[in-house]
Amino acid sequence: MTVFMATPDDVRRARLAADYEEMRTIRGEYIHWQNLNVPATDYIVTLRIRSYIGPNTTRDEHQIRILLSPNHPFEKPTVMMHGMTPIFHPHVWPDGKICIGHWDFREGLASFVIKLARLFQFDPQLIDPHSIANYKAADWFYANPTLFPCDQAKLPVPGEKPTHTFVVKRITPPRPTDVRPGGRFQIRS
Repeated sequence: MTVFMATPDDVRRARLAADYEEMRTIRGEYIHWQNLNVPATDYIVTLRIRSYIGPNTTRDEHQIRILLSPNHPFEKPTVMMHGMTPIFHPHVWPDGKICIGHWDFREGLASFVIKLARLFQFDPQLIDPHSIANYKAADWFYANPTLFPCDQAKLPVPGEKPTHTFVVKRITPPRPTDVRPGGRFQIRS
């Protein structure tokens, strides 16, 4: 019996394909994305959630770029703001690069994107006081705990059906209420 061992490149290709499929399940009202290459290693993700871009200023839409390394999933991705003012956040450097802290290679990309969305919502559970990129934002965050989280949007769960669905309502024509002689329909009670 011959046993074949998966190469690191085999693992990477399989993971990239699985990540792409899982990403499809979170596209919807609050999260939209596009991949810029095949296999998908470069994503532009739009988050339609409220976040702070200054101590008293919010914005409701943000774009980030996620670059998956040639060593994905064993090396953490690079994440940065894309084409707009960075959010004012303890884990975002003023130049827009996002500090993602610990990376668990077992976590799928869609789960990681949901965690980033929660970070943008200022979920207090995700603020790590030992991994600060912007000390002014951290001081402001800790001085104003009642402001957070700043968005309560219910984010999708990776692996479930996409959140962007269409509902088709069936319209039933009204039924005639009286019977006329010679009419085409007769209604019996």
